[in-house]
Amino acid sequence: MAMAVHVRFFPLLAKRARSRQETLDITFQPGLRPIDIIRAEGFSDTDAEAIMVLVNDQQAELDAPVQDGDRLEFMVAMSGGAR
Repeated sequence: MAMAVHVRFFPLLAKRARSRQETLDITFQPGLRPIDIIRAEGFSDTDAEAIMVLVNDQQAELDAPVQDGDRLEFMVAMSGGAR
């Protein structure tokens, strides 16, 4: 059975992604990182600064290696708050 990483882009990102898909299964390769998926979907490194990733429901760094079967969710990072 092929190894895969399950990816979900929140709608705002899916509209701008190369695949235009909200959900994808990406073939797992050792060393794969969220930033690699973002770049493959046509986002620049500048875009990536505004993207947050959850790996298996936990916030993760964009350069952290993922494992076979991981679930990744990409969303626009929100900042700010009360002053």
